[in-house]
Amino acid sequence: MDTEQEKTALDKKVRHHVYDYVMREGLPPTIAEASSALSRSPDEVRDSFQRLADGHILVFQKQSGEILMANPFSAVPTPFLVRVGGRSYYGNCIWDAMGIPAMLKQDGVIEASCGCCSTAMNLQVMNGSIDEDRGIAHFAIPAAHWWDDIVFN
Repeated sequence: MDTEQEKTALDKKVRHHVYDYVMREGLPPTIAEASSALSRSPDEVRDSFQRLADGHILVFQKQSGEILMANPFSAVPTPFLVRVGGRSYYGNCIWDAMGIPAMLKQDGVIEASCGCCSTAMNLQVMNGSIDEDRGIAHFAIPAAHWWDDIVFN
């Protein structure tokens, strides 16, 4: 692949595939799956994943190089389980968990816990809103610094 225009077009296809797949399957696709589905070489898909990661769209698992996060979705279990439309997804944080029903444009339930005392909290998302009397969301790091170390390693 030679031109920036070709890379941009591929990245758009790969990004759409990743999000269509995770919304349908609950987890992001592997490099091999995306390669097969898009009829592209694993190297082309890996390079596209890297460009998407450079643009803060994806985050990789360190050991495998596969997708860890396709924000707001997590590829691994987290304390932020989201149930929407008969499917379960994991959010990377409470912010991402709230973004999943919004992204899917459906009502849902977020099963989380209080970051202070670990008390179980179920948040109902209905018509794009959460009951304001159910608690608050606390962000330990200002949003401007989330990408400084997105997985706290």
